[in-house]
Amino acid sequence: MKITSIEVVPFTIAYHHPIAAASGTLNSAEHVLVRVKTDEGVCGVSEAVVRSFVYGESQASIVEAIRLWFEPALIGADPFAVEENYAKISWVPANNTARGAIDIALHDLRGKIAGQPSWRLLGGSGAPMRVTRILTMGGPEEAGEEAAQAASQHGISSFKIKVGGEVRDDVARVAAVRRAVGDDASIYLDANHGWSAEVAIRALMAMGDYNVDLVEEPSPAEDWMGRQRLAQHVPISIMADESAPTLNTAARELTSGSARALSIKTTRTGFTESAKLVALASALGARTLIGSQADSMIGAAASVAFGSAYPQLAKEPGELDYFNVITDHILTDPLVVRNGHLGPSSRAGIGVEIDEDKLNHYRVDKT
Repeated sequence: MKITSIEVVPFTIAYHHPIAAASGTLNSAEHVLVRVKTDEGVCGVSEAVVRSFVYGESQASIVEAIRLWFEPALIGADPFAVEENYAKISWVPANNTARGAIDIALHDLRGKIAGQPSWRLLGGSGAPMRVTRILTMGGPEEAGEEAAQAASQHGISSFKIKVGGEVRDDVARVAAVRRAVGDDASIYLDANHGWSAEVAIRALMAMGDYNVDLVEEPSPAEDWMGRQRLAQHVPISIMADESAPTLNTAARELTSGSARALSIKTTRTGFTESAKLVALASALGARTLIGSQADSMIGAAASVAFGSAYPQLAKEPGELDYFNVITDHILTDPLVVRNGHLGPSSRAGIGVEIDEDKLNHYRVDKT
């Protein structure tokens, strides 16, 4: 069996409301469906997610990168040659989510060829994962209400709070969420680089009474000396995300003491490099959590398939229900969070089937 082509379909679906963070605002889900096709008719599926203010990618750039560079490199390749194929698409710098999507589609393809779920081929048991709800960066009452609603409707008991603005407002938001969800719920923060290292120290010290588990990207990614100083002054562990998008940058963050946890985003690093990130963190005694790239149900299905296969990830809550802020989906069978957990599919590959009518409705390349 050989790879014959890669289909790319940009599609856009509205959010229920804009998603604000310190680094930028998302107004709609702008994604690209990726399908790796073979000469025997088997097709692997995934999605690439646009985060222009983080990685500089757009729907147009993802489509062109795949058509110009990645598809030609993989034509005629064996879909089971995982490491060789990843090397073929790694020579192009940046283009994180385009490359990650192709890698996931290849793993989905392998699962379909073998007739096995991706999590089983990765060595997992298929156990469901606890879900983290990412909360809006709104006022304290709004964030608290959203958290309480997620807890009552879906049984969610882990929450990520967006911070990185005015310290007083951020502290009030964290306090409101803690009041809303009680002492037993897990809370961690994402500042999206919004604070300086000095402000982050002041803010995190002020949040000391709210049992915050982690803080993600509290200061600018390029200020590695500031993050080292910050890590030495606060009792809350720092989680690297955009400061560690690759294996070498993750090694730098962990070995320098700038971070003690990694956000694993399969949409960004695929399954192949994500597995190496998990191994690196494990060797250095650091934690790993499944993060969200603002994934739709396609990305969530891939993330839970990967996360449930690794004990280090499966024991942690994962950001797996971002699709709840999107007004629609393009799957024939939607994902559902039950009792605060999401389980991987028992179908072959990552377990998704595309609703072609909906895809045609939301695609943005129609002439």
